[in-house]
Amino acid sequence: MINTGSKTVLIGNDRQRSILEMLDQQQKVKVTDLSKHFNVTDETIRRDLETLEQSNFLIRVHGGAMKPQHEGFELPMMERDSEHFQEKQAIAREALSIIEEGDIIALDASTTCLHLARAIQHESLTVITNSISVTVELANKSPHIQVILTGGYLRRESMSLVDFSTDKIIDDYHINKFFLSCSAVDLNWGLSESHEMQTNTKLRMSEIADELILLADRSKFQKKSLVHLLPLNKVNTIITDPKISQKIATDFETRVGLFKIAHE
Repeated sequence: MINTGSKTVLIGNDRQRSILEMLDQQQKVKVTDLSKHFNVTDETIRRDLETLEQSNFLIRVHGGAMKPQHEGFELPMMERDSEHFQEKQAIAREALSIIEEGDIIALDASTTCLHLARAIQHESLTVITNSISVTVELANKSPHIQVILTGGYLRRESMSLVDFSTDKIIDDYHINKFFLSCSAVDLNWGLSESHEMQTNTKLRMSEIADELILLADRSKFQKKSLVHLLPLNKVNTIITDPKISQKIATDFETRVGLFKIAHE
């Protein structure tokens, strides 16, 4: 990041990450608008868009770029962890208040659940997860936190274990509370994911859990991703960040048992 008088120029990955965040909000961006915003040449922006398109993060169109209609791609784990960082922390703190000592909980491989794992200070829990990152995080917590890691193949993008036979691994377990996130959530379509392999473990965990708690920042709402996961009526509680729009909050409050907005 370079300061140039009254403007700040973002370089390399910082600028490209910001372009993706703008696409998240606007769905389409123009080269001329981006070059003015970042104080760089049109050619620099075109190179950024080309790089992002090669990684399937966007689709270049005449004069700019647009976001794929269905999100069939996924940012690497470290990149996603840094997105909406403060919002995820707020959601994790709110979710933490739901967990009681002695609970048997499940955490999916989302970065929001990773934030929840980091926030856990309980002395005694059983945690079932398919996330390598969550497992490593909890390994440094109380020795009375028992972690059960599901089997499967390593999916490096999400540092998770996935397998279509996961249901056989967790069939004998019971879960009090299943905390999960997803790529997108829509009033009618419900929860959806960008990859089919991500859905199998979540579906099985949802079937053996007493309560489903969706952790989703505002960027996930009113969107559809590639693979349908669950209808909205299967979710007991949604926890989102304080910057969610009032209209979206009102719409979803009527469709789930409890819609909680985290504190700043």
